[in-house]
Amino acid sequence: MKMNEEVFRQDMFQYVDRIKDLLSMEVWQNVLLDCSKNEIFVLWLLYRKKEVNMTQIAEYIHVPLNTATGIISRMEKRDLVSRERSRDDKRIVTIRLGLNGEEQIQVMMKEFMFYSRKMIEVFSAEEMELFFRIMNKLEEIMKEERNTGKEKKKVKKILIE
Repeated sequence: MKMNEEVFRQDMFQYVDRIKDLLSMEVWQNVLLDCSKNEIFVLWLLYRKKEVNMTQIAEYIHVPLNTATGIISRMEKRDLVSRERSRDDKRIVTIRLGLNGEEQIQVMMKEFMFYSRKMIEVFSAEEMELFFRIMNKLEEIMKEERNTGKEKKKVKKILIE
């Protein structure tokens, strides 16, 4: 049975009101150090891969290469990342975590692990399974909508007389 849409909306509004302080910048400012979403994803990629090139970053965060270059330039100024040219091929630039980036990702991982442990302590095995099933279904819904949105976008043709 499907939930009444209006009841669902009201429940969602109430839920967001209850958790808004958990999502506020005051709570997460120390963890995220005023990083943008793309910067956080770049830090995550570098944490996992240790070093990558600009093309890999652009593909990972789904932005054009020139946008990725701008993001990395801003991150480099804050010592979140460092760039190094290949000794063999000067055209190749390798990106690694900078000193502040290492510290930043460690703080983020510490917070992530803290809440993961809490979740494991509190949730039963059945609740964990349900949680991941719900998260997978949410991902499917979001992917489906994103793909539907791409299909809807059509190039508008302008007739020139």
